[in-house]
Amino acid sequence: MLSPLKLTAGQAWAAWRRYPALRRDLALPRPGPPILVTGMYRTGTTWVGAMLAAAGLWPLHEPFNPNRGLWSDELAYAPGEDPRPEIDGLVAALLRGGHREVVRLPHADRWFSPLRLLPQAPRRVLLKDPSAALLSEYLVRRHGMRALVVHRHPAAVVASFVGLGWPTGGLVRKLLSSRRLMDDWLGPAAASMEAACGRHDWVSGTVLYACVATALLGLERRNPAAMTSLSFEALCGDPIGRFRELHVRLDLPYHAGVTRAHERLTEADEARDDHPHGVRRRSAGVADRWRDEVAGPDLASVRETWERFDVPLYRDPAEWRTREGP
Repeated sequence: MLSPLKLTAGQAWAAWRRYPALRRDLALPRPGPPILVTGMYRTGTTWVGAMLAAAGLWPLHEPFNPNRGLWSDELAYAPGEDPRPEIDGLVAALLRGGHREVVRLPHADRWFSPLRLLPQAPRRVLLKDPSAALLSEYLVRRHGMRALVVHRHPAAVVASFVGLGWPTGGLVRKLLSSRRLMDDWLGPAAASMEAACGRHDWVSGTVLYACVATALLGLERRNPAAMTSLSFEALCGDPIGRFRELHVRLDLPYHAGVTRAHERLTEADEARDDHPHGVRRRSAGVADRWRDEVAGPDLASVRETWERFDVPLYRDPAEWRTREGP
């Protein structure tokens, strides 16, 4: 068994040996607008971010997640017209290459990494952050970002919430306390939100997702040139083709190295695919796994709640069929 000192020395050697190639990769993209990958939690934003970052982007992992220590207001809402200096200051630092503790690159989490110690001006930044979902209009209007909003089947998302024990009722209460958010998008849902506040179950999880999806779809309609919806299921159905198209649309390089990275990220074995926070997956099967795992009263609860919010996604009855039938 390696001693802590030898282990650290080996990690440092690996980080510095890899650095020249990594620096070359980071120099490949042409300068362009920052890319925001967002959506509800558990919709696949980490995987989408990893697929895009393979083009040599400077990938930032959830700087607006309060657990990262840079921002405290989870799922904050900020329309685009009112200046928010606290957002502007954090975003400006991130786009300059600051706060490297949130950079998601090999060995970047170690203080002795060259990515932490040496100057590095990002050419093209990718910000992956579901906690910033309701800041998306502010980020595209005031910081020139291109937002990709990932949507996923409610049964899959809520099953993940329940499995991980997420405090969904508390997050619904957080949204309900935002007067501007309620006035702009969620006023008609106030009664359903209030009923979900004390719960942490399939109903509260669905209410949380329906609220965020409703607001995001409204923001997309208001900013059609800067915000684009992505279907997780469609991406999984043809990941190589769909992401190649995305790279072209976003003016990102798509060379042999990107193709190899995409193949690794979409053809993982079953053990890796089952990890709740993993980014490698067998894409052909992961999108529909909920059909084998969610059924009966749980599925009925999710569907009834989702339809009550009248979210214009996943409305086709065929999209709610399990493996065993309707």
